[in-house]
Amino acid sequence: MYRNFPFVRARAFLFTGALVLSFAADATNAPDAATVLARQAGATVTMGDVDAFSERIPPDRRAPFFNSQQRIAMTINTILLQKQLAAIAREQGLDKSAPAPLSDQELAAAEVEHFKANLKVPDLGELARERYIAHPEKYDVAETLDVQHILVTTTTRSDADAKTLATTVETEARKNPSDFDALVEKYSDDPDKSKSHGLVKNAGSHRVKGFAEAAQALAKPGDISPVVETTVGYQVLKLIAKEPKRRKSFDEVRESMMATMQQEFVARAVQNQADQLRNQPLDVNADLADSLLKRYSVTPSASTEPPAPAAGKTR
Repeated sequence: MYRNFPFVRARAFLFTGALVLSFAADATNAPDAATVLARQAGATVTMGDVDAFSERIPPDRRAPFFNSQQRIAMTINTILLQKQLAAIAREQGLDKSAPAPLSDQELAAAEVEHFKANLKVPDLGELARERYIAHPEKYDVAETLDVQHILVTTTTRSDADAKTLATTVETEARKNPSDFDALVEKYSDDPDKSKSHGLVKNAGSHRVKGFAEAAQALAKPGDISPVVETTVGYQVLKLIAKEPKRRKSFDEVRESMMATMQQEFVARAVQNQADQLRNQPLDVNADLADSLLKRYSVTPSASTEPPAPAAGKTR
């Protein structure tokens, strides 16, 4: 069965490019913790390592996790990589400054951070400019058109009364636009006003007929619209923010582009380091790897129900 494991079959899933050797199985029916499961570039994974890994998985999820060839391969891969990185960390003395002994997992993380801190990142300025020139549309900023509105409906009043009230709202709003919040609270029939306080973002795309046109007609923040008749009632709008669609210049986006590209460079370098370690020749104990499919399975308790009668018989 192990011959079908992902990391043995042409290394298509993991360990691409590595030479895989299956060393003879020397395990018993119950291998001890020191029994070696896999070796790679001086690092070894023992049954004890896999047992320790399994302890970090909740008991009710342990059996389903190990009932997968791919997850078993990934687990072995992860432990081997951690051990190789931990060995590099020890060679560089990263364990010496720690106040307490570090686990392989902690040392591996320390080595990755040490690698990133000492990585020389080239000047990416020209490459950033080339990216900007190749895809300037990525740096387009959509139009900003935000308004507050007061809705006066005809649900509980006549059309004439609604229009009269909306005219009163407009008059009060023009006298003191800074009191618009209070007017929203006092007059608006919008059921969401307690949450939104009448704010409508992207008002230029509002679906209520007449609303978007009225919002677009406002020129500068603080402007108050005339009474607008819409399909849901009469409305009065106040402009909060308005900016036309535009394209950011390279100078505006250069710093953020450089930061993103540096992060990408570092991530690729870390991945390349991991790939170089993974692609070293790998030895795997085939029989032990097979046994992991069942090692953590839960043995069902004996049933207290009487056995079912055999076919053709009755109790």
